[in-house]
Amino acid sequence: LVESHGHIAFFYPKFHCELNFIEQCWGYAKMHYRMLPLTKNEAEMEKNVIASLDKVDINKIRS
Repeated sequence: LVESHGHIAFFYPKFHCELNFIEQCWGYAKMHYRMLPLTKNEAEMEKNVIASLDKVDINKIRS
């Protein structure tokens, strides 16, 4: 059904970290977060989390 409409279906193992793109994005964001200095309060932590997620390159998400 999918291919008859001109699309390609890829079936990856559900929890395979090297093949699941969201795991790659989370991993990159966590790596960036760990390189930041320790936070002193929740507001600073939230700011750092958002900054780390924003660092994930759109090309990394699309690849």
